[in-house]
Amino acid sequence: MNTLILLSALATGQPAPATFHSPAPVAAKGDVKAGPPLLHTFDLTNATAGTVTITKVEAGCGCLRQALATEVLPAGEKTKLALEVNTLTQPDGPNRWQATVSYKVELPGAPAQTGTLLLQLTATLSREISVTPPQVAFSAAGEVSKELVVGDKRAKPLTVLKAASSAAHLTVEIGQVANGAVGRTQPVTIKLAANAPTGHRDESVILYTDDADCPELRIPVRVLKRAAGAVTATPENVSVRLAAGQTEVSTLVQLRSPDGKAVSIAGAESDLPAVQVKCSTGSGPVATVRITVPETVAAQPGRCTVRVRMNDQGGEVSIPVSWAGKK
Repeated sequence: MNTLILLSALATGQPAPATFHSPAPVAAKGDVKAGPPLLHTFDLTNATAGTVTITKVEAGCGCLRQALATEVLPAGEKTKLALEVNTLTQPDGPNRWQATVSYKVELPGAPAQTGTLLLQLTATLSREISVTPPQVAFSAAGEVSKELVVGDKRAKPLTVLKAASSAAHLTVEIGQVANGAVGRTQPVTIKLAANAPTGHRDESVILYTDDADCPELRIPVRVLKRAAGAVTATPENVSVRLAAGQTEVSTLVQLRSPDGKAVSIAGAESDLPAVQVKCSTGSGPVATVRITVPETVAAQPGRCTVRVRMNDQGGEVSIPVSWAGKK
């Protein structure tokens, strides 16, 4: 609505109406080395005669962190929205990330109006620093560990010195560096404790380095701690990529009980509404969930979580879903 009004005003030579807007809604960062977070701050201006309340900021993918300075803006006031991209989890080549700002405008003597503002950040990524895999997912009933490898192909490679996690039940062990023909590598082991609480949580591990240009590496960690005997999903994690010519990509996930008992699904949904979820009906040894990511979503890297509610077994099964963007 706001964009159409603005274009109409420009075409007729009339001044554009006062709106809630960003003077520069698209930030092109050019060529960027992956590894350190990519930061950008957008200015947001209330040019209306009323009060603007920012009701929600929705990131286009889980790789974006956000920080909004102020939610309520009187007429003429400004605020800032900072976006941070975890470039470690993003593919090389051209990338576009976006955030949608939902807002409400309250004018004296008039009903409140709502709108959205789209902000975009673009960059072409290449990497000399890598973390493989760039994100970790646990799905277990007991203690489990996973190893990742930090690599650096530069002439003066970094070294991971220490680490911190966002949860007490996640511990990190840093291995010894190894220098080879293609650069330096260093293993890092992340452990999930046996006494971790059941349920799904999004955690993170931060690796601190000796490099002033890349002082920390942030690793997203998804934890699904299952109760003993709980229903399991195969595959536990879904990763898809949209091929050229495809309008959507889908995967079938099977759910089973470890003791072979019949299972049935009460319902399933994604925390990203655009990702479609369909589940089987009835009871049997295997229940299924089909997860479909449409082209409008899968064209750019992102992730979500599909949560499946079970019937007689009770509880919930969480399925992490990620997509790497169009080829």
